[in-house]
Amino acid sequence: MFRKIFLKQIKEQTKSLSILILIVSIFLFYYTQFIGDIKRDGIKPMPPRFKYSVANDLVIKGVTLEDHIEYAYNTMKADYDSGDTLRIKGINMFYEKINEEQMQFLKETIKEMESISFQTNDEYDVFIDKVDKALGGNTVYSNENNFSSIIRSRYYDEDIELYNAILKEDKVTNAYGRLFADYIGIAISFFTVFITAFTLIKDRRYNTNELIYTTRVSSYKYIIGKYLGDITAAILIVFLVAGHATWMFHDFSKVTGDPISYTAFFKYSILWIFPTIMFVTSLSYVLQLIFDNGIVPIIAQFFYWMYSMTPLTPEGVQPTKYFIRFNRAVSYSQFQPLIKDIYLNRTLFIIFSLVLLFLAIKIWERKRGNINSGFKVGKKGILQ
Repeated sequence: MFRKIFLKQIKEQTKSLSILILIVSIFLFYYTQFIGDIKRDGIKPMPPRFKYSVANDLVIKGVTLEDHIEYAYNTMKADYDSGDTLRIKGINMFYEKINEEQMQFLKETIKEMESISFQTNDEYDVFIDKVDKALGGNTVYSNENNFSSIIRSRYYDEDIELYNAILKEDKVTNAYGRLFADYIGIAISFFTVFITAFTLIKDRRYNTNELIYTTRVSSYKYIIGKYLGDITAAILIVFLVAGHATWMFHDFSKVTGDPISYTAFFKYSILWIFPTIMFVTSLSYVLQLIFDNGIVPIIAQFFYWMYSMTPLTPEGVQPTKYFIRFNRAVSYSQFQPLIKDIYLNRTLFIIFSLVLLFLAIKIWERKRGNINSGFKVGKKGILQ
């Protein structure tokens, strides 16, 4: 009976509108936040074609129109001299050869830049967009990539030092696995409640209360079967996204030749995200049984979600926040001081989850007993 309840719950979830909402929401969050961050900042810093001269050893992060013009002009000269240009595709950056026609275009454009005067950002944007398209698109000249490329060239020495530490200590993907767990943890903690808030009360809609409450299946088997079905559906979605991230970094490894850990995204999904799914589901069960309503868990957990949103740095890991915030890709040595607090937090929330699950079983058993008192149950659990 336990196995049937578990499989039935997974089947019900796969056919529900709420699971579709969860899948779409998680993937949108993954692409816009996690992948968006990586595309903006890059993974492995590429050597700049030229360095900015910085007065008094101070690097000013503000980027002006003059910076854009200087960067584009010097980079085009360097591209023309070397015969290749930096291309950005997805999370990968690499130098790609340019053909004779593109070389001639660069030669003419460099001369044009020496005589032209850009008065506004719009004039420059139109000009540089033409350069990007002529070189095949997805280059550092595109409006989307230009700003980030200037920043990366200014901070190359610091960035490559950090990357080498991440490569040595974390095989790249462990550092990004923590960033992944931060972003997906935010999304899964909010949207999981929508697939768990009605699990134990929706049977009423189908007039199955009497059958459920009077059958001989134990309360433990019924609640735990439902519970495992719900958290399995949620974690499988997380694993699906983690698989895509691993595949992308596999492609990155092929391009750069740098090794990665193929288990990193799955490891942090289990260690950081899974306890969050457990807690959200357990709390949803208790609240919907107490209030006999699925809206209450959604509202209550929304406010709890807002409270837990603060990043753990500089405040540190707080034992009352039910998902981990670590919004940086750093080396293991920089992350290490927080490990003890993070895993204490995760252990506490696993314990909280199990306590709440036990409470949900007891509440459900009591409600079941109240209904049973109005019916006579036969030997095979059939109403008489």
